[in-house]
Amino acid sequence: MRLLISKSRKNGFKALFQQYQSYVYSIIWGRIRKTGTSEDAEECVSDVFADVFLHFNEIHTGSLQAYIGTVAKRTAVDRYRKLSSDKDIHIDNEELKSIPDNTDIENDFETSERNNILYEKIHSLGEPDATLIIQKYYYDRKSKDIAEYVGLTSGAVRVRLNRALKRLRELLINENISLK
Repeated sequence: MRLLISKSRKNGFKALFQQYQSYVYSIIWGRIRKTGTSEDAEECVSDVFADVFLHFNEIHTGSLQAYIGTVAKRTAVDRYRKLSSDKDIHIDNEELKSIPDNTDIENDFETSERNNILYEKIHSLGEPDATLIIQKYYYDRKSKDIAEYVGLTSGAVRVRLNRALKRLRELLINENISLK
C-alpha cells in the first residue's frame, strides 16, 4: 500500500479507502447504530480517512490497520457522545405515563450484549476473515462481490468464510456463548 501511495497519492489513497472502508464503517456503525443514522456513520468514515490521509507519513510501517482501527474507534466514541448528548430529551412524569411501553428491556439488553460479544469475537478473528464475515452476514453480499472487494477469488472467499465460521463457532463455544 505504501509503495502504491508513494507512486501516486491519489490512486494509493483510493486503494487504501477501498480496502479499509467496510472495516472502518463496521467499527463506527457498531458504536453509533443506536443513536445515529447511516449518514452519521458515513460522515464518521470520512473523518477517519481524512485523519489517516493527513497523518499518513507519521504512521509506522506495519501498523496501518491498527492505526486506522484506533482512529475509527475514537471517532465513533466521540460521535456517539455527541449524538447521545444531542438526543437527551427531558420528559416530565405526566408525559411519561402517557407513553405506552411495549419494550422488553431485559430481552433488548441481552440481545444487545450478545451482539456486542459476537461483534468482538468476529473482529478477534483478524483480517480478512472479520471483513469477510461482516460483508457476507451483515451486508448480505455475495461471495463474488466480496472477492472483488478484498482481492481474492470467490472460491477463496468461500473457503476462508467456512474456516472463519468454524473458528468463530469454537470461540463462542469455548466461552459458553449461545446465540439463541
